[in-house]
Amino acid sequence: MTLVQPEPTARKTDTDTLLALGLAAIAQRHEEIRRQDRLDDEHAVRYARAEAQATFGEDAAAALGEWRPSPEMPDGMYQAIVELTPRTSLICTMPRDGAGAVFEVLAYCGSCNRHSSNAVGSLADLAGALRGGLR
Repeated sequence: MTLVQPEPTARKTDTDTLLALGLAAIAQRHEEIRRQDRLDDEHAVRYARAEAQATFGEDAAAALGEWRPSPEMPDGMYQAIVELTPRTSLICTMPRDGAGAVFEVLAYCGSCNRHSSNAVGSLADLAGALRGGLR
């Protein structure tokens, strides 16, 4: 949206009009940001599914479950998460330029209040990370 400066007149510019124009510009920008966030979420999930199929095979990728966009994507990256067990997730992080994804299993131990993270690059790595739990 391009705001146009009102033509100069002999009278002073109405403050209410300026406020209304400013609020309209803010609302439009907010909607543009929300639209871009939705697109980013869709891209992250779509790319994570495709990368999981390429990395783990179609059957394994289908068995993983539902990918969700990360609530806080790192700058310049897409990130999606699939919950494998109640306290274990597979995270797929990939640069926005499409250069290879990185998968990691993030596990949380409720009793010891610790996290562990294991990079995985194959189905065997994923199985090992799930069997290994917290280290």
